[in-house]
Amino acid sequence: MRKIHISDSNSKNTFVHFVPIKCPKNFFRAFGKEKVFSKRLLVSGENNDYESLLSRYKDKLPQKLIDEDPELDTELIGRPIEKTNTVFINKKNEIMKTAPNWIELIFDKDGYEKERRIPEDKLSNITDELPIRFTKLKLKRKDAVRKFVFSRTLQLWHSDGLTFEFLFNIAKELDENDEMMLVGSGEKGRDPLIFQNNGLPWRAFLEGRVKDDSYALLMRLANLELKTLTS
Repeated sequence: MRKIHISDSNSKNTFVHFVPIKCPKNFFRAFGKEKVFSKRLLVSGENNDYESLLSRYKDKLPQKLIDEDPELDTELIGRPIEKTNTVFINKKNEIMKTAPNWIELIFDKDGYEKERRIPEDKLSNITDELPIRFTKLKLKRKDAVRKFVFSRTLQLWHSDGLTFEFLFNIAKELDENDEMMLVGSGEKGRDPLIFQNNGLPWRAFLEGRVKDDSYALLMRLANLELKTLTS
């Protein structure tokens, strides 16, 4: 098990184990009485995409699409895809022999590009000397699930009696208040969590569940916030 350095509301801190929570292996998707499965299929060939058709027909493309459906290759469309390999191509759709230099694109809140830069190395920060700390942001569980998209869940585990008491008390406090607590890294405890070098930054919320002398302390991870569209 991997470890994470975390503190509680009283600024007591320790290293505890964590494991990802995975879906059970025997589950299956269904719609009504029918089982549902995923399968990858070809949509078009390289000569039938929009760029290729535009270069071939230019301003006549709209009428060609209406009259002849040149985007549909009946020999390819609908074929199942099994194994795939990742390749890099340039603007001319030519395969590149070496991987390109990565450029990080920064967008503003309206989706417009505002900056391009060479990506910076982001080091893991879950086992830093400064522990992950509680912030002042607390949300009721029912409100948190409506505000953030939680795509990963980790469970914190104790390794001895002291860490059991440490994690149990955190879980009990959160469960009694029906709250989820935002935790952060860094000097001010406001930075997102990065679990591996150059990994995705995550907003992390602690959720506790207690029953008698048992507990579950869950770390819900999100990198997408739900917002109401404005007209």
